[in-house]
Amino acid sequence: MAHPVKTDSSFWTIEDSEMHITLQKREKGKTWSSPIQGQGLLDPYAADQEQKRLMLQRFQEENPGFDFSQAQFSGTCPDPRTFMGGIRSD
Repeated sequence: MAHPVKTDSSFWTIEDSEMHITLQKREKGKTWSSPIQGQGLLDPYAADQEQKRLMLQRFQEENPGFDFSQAQFSGTCPDPRTFMGGIRSD
């Protein structure tokens, strides 16, 4: 693994002869460049898109009464781990 995970919240299943692995990040809001150390890395565009997705996910969690499904960021997206005081931990 390239980054630490929460083992209690990570699991695997087999569906239609295909293995599905779900990993829960230990550091919420951190963009992983690759889940497996030494394997392909996200290109800068994909990393920015993931950063934006995590930021919208954070907004949704912090404001459950609002709909962010059509929200978009323009320009550079801030780091969701540090923006406006950072992410609340579970």
